[in-house]
Amino acid sequence: MPFIGELITKPLPLRVEKRKLFNIIPYKKKIIEWEVYEDFGYRDDELDITIIVPKGSTTDFASIPRVFWSILPPWYPTYGEPAVIHDYLYRNGLYNRRIADLIFLHAMRESNVVLWKQVTMFQAVRWFGKSAYQGVFND
Repeated sequence: MPFIGELITKPLPLRVEKRKLFNIIPYKKKIIEWEVYEDFGYRDDELDITIIVPKGSTTDFASIPRVFWSILPPWYPTYGEPAVIHDYLYRNGLYNRRIADLIFLHAMRESNVVLWKQVTMFQAVRWFGKSAYQGVFND
């Protein structure tokens, strides 16, 4: 398997952020995150790319709206590791969004995520991930 090391995380204290829906309606959003406890990585042979997520990086695993958690919980084991890699790529902008999303798809395939979840999660990051991407090369 192309994952490097074992993914070990620890929960961070719950944070609450004040936000506005449609820039009008104020609400509070609970931010649930974990810290990567040891270096963890992934080797994508298809793209010839190796990613190492350093100890101390943070993740929310898969950024799935709470309404869908019953069918796609954000920390589900088979796509948890790919989600951590994807979070790191999005938060650090090491590659453009298209490449980051392809790495996520390839990692899900390597983790034996069922096909419908691979397709659903890949399409979700392609359609809705632009606002979360922190890199310069947002495509």
